[in-house]
Amino acid sequence: MGAGAIPVDIHKAFRERTKKKHALAIYTADYGYAGDDCFDVSFQGGHFMLTPSKKMLLDFRLGRINALEFKEQYFDQLEASFIQHQYTWDEMLNRERIVLVCSCNADDGSCHRHALIEFLRQFGVKYAGKLNAQLGDPERSCGRRRKK
Repeated sequence: MGAGAIPVDIHKAFRERTKKKHALAIYTADYGYAGDDCFDVSFQGGHFMLTPSKKMLLDFRLGRINALEFKEQYFDQLEASFIQHQYTWDEMLNRERIVLVCSCNADDGSCHRHALIEFLRQFGVKYAGKLNAQLGDPERSCGRRRKK
């Protein structure tokens, strides 16, 4: 820590911030979804605040950590991200709706989007289900738009 730096207890700061509740509705959709409310949380190329670290995801996929350990590590990562990027998190949480997409397109709860939704419920948000909307132009899908 540098001179004058104030130590931050991330967990305490996070608990304070979860007291404010939000009216955000969260949906999931297939990876080709192209709406303006899209947040790509894919392993490769997803939104940096919401995507699990590559090491964590690989450790889980290779069986080095179990589902509970993955969830605990992911929640710790999300808490740290929430404190480090408060403005961006607030911008997201103050929307009316977001749509989470992942390249795995899993609907059975095995995708980390469901752990992310559980994490976001601490802020009073509601999971509204999977969108069955028609997919947009693949070149304009939310994962591709961010890379321009």
